[in-house]
Amino acid sequence: MIESRNEASRNLEKALQALEQAKQRVANEKKKQSEKKRKAENHHKYIMGGIIVKYFPECYSYDEAELNRILSVALQTRECQQIISKLKSESRETASPQSTLANAGNESEGGTE
Repeated sequence: MIESRNEASRNLEKALQALEQAKQRVANEKKKQSEKKRKAENHHKYIMGGIIVKYFPECYSYDEAELNRILSVALQTRECQQIISKLKSESRETASPQSTLANAGNESEGGTE
């Protein structure tokens, strides 16, 4: 009877260790995914900043509030709205249902690298 309690205790200890290891693996995977997302967002910000500098090299002489005002007005112009609409419709035309399904499948797999 004492041996069965000891064995049950050992089994419980092993199960608790396995649980802790699984929790650690989940935490590590979440951390890895978060880092991947952060890197992608930072890369996107870097690219967007480069585009602003390319077409508006004087941007460094303005502070953030001034740039916000400039960009908000520029993006509301008729010409800018037309090109945005055109790009949106082109992206909808090129995104076929099959490619959309394939992309959704790839995103849900969440493969590790």
